[in-house]
Amino acid sequence: MASFTSCIPGIPVTISGNTAITEWLDMNLFDVYGRNAYDYKEGSNYTHGYANAQRAISESFGQGKPALVTEFGRSVSRRGSDFYGGNTLQEQATAMVKYYRDILDSGVTGFCPFYYADGWWKSGEPQIHNDEAEEWFGFFGFKDVKDTQGYPRPAWHALVHYNQALLASPKNQQFYLNQVPIEVFCQPAVKRLRVIYQDSIVLEAAPDARGYYSGQLSFAGEELKDRELVFESYDAQGRLLKLESIIVLTGKEPIQWPTLELRTTVTDLQTVRDVPIELRIQNQAPFTLGHEVRYALSHHKGWGRAEARTRNIDPKQQDQAFADRYQIPEGCAMLAIYAGTDIHFGKFVKTLYAHRYCTQAPGRIPFG
Repeated sequence: MASFTSCIPGIPVTISGNTAITEWLDMNLFDVYGRNAYDYKEGSNYTHGYANAQRAISESFGQGKPALVTEFGRSVSRRGSDFYGGNTLQEQATAMVKYYRDILDSGVTGFCPFYYADGWWKSGEPQIHNDEAEEWFGFFGFKDVKDTQGYPRPAWHALVHYNQALLASPKNQQFYLNQVPIEVFCQPAVKRLRVIYQDSIVLEAAPDARGYYSGQLSFAGEELKDRELVFESYDAQGRLLKLESIIVLTGKEPIQWPTLELRTTVTDLQTVRDVPIELRIQNQAPFTLGHEVRYALSHHKGWGRAEARTRNIDPKQQDQAFADRYQIPEGCAMLAIYAGTDIHFGKFVKTLYAHRYCTQAPGRIPFG
């Protein structure tokens, strides 16, 4: 690695892993955290939600480096399940927009949607469009091998519309000390931005010549409050091009959040196969707990899905705990344990999350 970077001084270097199998590797060797990350409902997506899953991975590396999501998407093959294939064209379009919002909310530096055109070659027969999930992620479809133009699918139109104005801030599930930062990256057609709160225009501004706007909303002196902010983008003729709502929490004092603790006594998998798990939730006013805690266990061996579990909890109980156990399959060198539960304040919803990695060599496994 050192010899490679010496050949290209000043240029950031990374490699793209896949969260399904390499999430637990320590990527601090690189300048940027790169990863392919899909929203299949398992592992930390199941417990944390996709946006928080991406945030948590970067946090766990501990060095605050930029992160790139280098692949995300949905396949529209006829055959498939659990989001990997079997999606309708409209489901793909809806999912791609949600991906964009979740990734922006996660705080990553950049992202690459997967992908422009179907991968006919992936099953080994490039002249035939096989009904395999890997061949059908494209935003453009091609009717046969002679089609050199392709046809845009609904996902393409959905992304064209969504990209009119990318709202980098504020972010869902976040608390702001009564100063809400606004950051928007606009396409050239966008000439005017508005923010609506409780049916009133609270901000109106124009992006600069590069399509960029940065500012803030002030709610100085106000008590804790959930706020649904609607962002509108208009062209030069006053036509609405896009609207999007973000729900945040604001207040004049820092928040003491409820807590979710995940514990295990296991530190080295070389000596055990049966792993005890303890979860504890502590809540206080003014938040309301949901009715369940989600947890999942993954040994990240091959492409196998994590085992998902759920426990009902009492939303009125301030301090509650429970225990469980997991038997690690033979031949597994690591175990990832994830947990998540939701808290509410009016319309504002935030997921509390925690995760632990257990390996045969305590600590994260370094890359390389």
